[in-house]
Amino acid sequence: MPTTNDGVETRRDRQRRQLLDEIETEARRLLEEGGSANVTVRAIARGVGIGPASLYTYFDSLDDVFTMLLLSSYRRLAAAIATAVAAFVKDPPIDRAAAGIFAHRRWSLANRNEFNLIFSDLLPGYAAPTGGPTVAAETEVFQPLVDALGELPSTATRHSQQELTALVWTAFHGAVALEVNHHLDWIADPAALHEQAMRNALAGVGLPQPSGTIRKRFDRWAAGH
Repeated sequence: MPTTNDGVETRRDRQRRQLLDEIETEARRLLEEGGSANVTVRAIARGVGIGPASLYTYFDSLDDVFTMLLLSSYRRLAAAIATAVAAFVKDPPIDRAAAGIFAHRRWSLANRNEFNLIFSDLLPGYAAPTGGPTVAAETEVFQPLVDALGELPSTATRHSQQELTALVWTAFHGAVALEVNHHLDWIADPAALHEQAMRNALAGVGLPQPSGTIRKRFDRWAAGH
């Protein structure tokens, strides 16, 4: 955040920050109401009360607006996972990883549009910056899980750390993607199915099982947050 020499945010910089927040809010509203085709420079500008040309003072193109939305959603999910893992810091690493996995599902169900924004092809024609901030942001989402699983003995699995994480992620993320998009509405207890998918994946790569009470303890913690 730009500041004066004494560390105080200037009035101009505060106004810029507030306008960027308004632009993000309006762009996300347009996306949720009508999909990516509904998000245009003219519509965003109209929503925040500026001229379309003025928007280009802050963004070089509409793709930059979409990149902003993606980064914001990634960071919100990353914060949810990191907070859950940290809350179980005194637990074994496999239980901390499980808490992060449960947090991924909880956030995704509470933010279905954002989940689909970052994990589905909702932006035809959009090209993320090659090797850019969205790559780092996606990595940040799963870093707490990678760190927790990395504490387990290397002899526990024949897979590399990268392969291990990908295999486990495929299972629990796949279950969440189905549930988020209402493809598991016919399942009586999707939370139990999600937990079983996680446990099967962990067993499949040779990792130990989380404690039998971890989901109940996570739910109790989550109820207060």
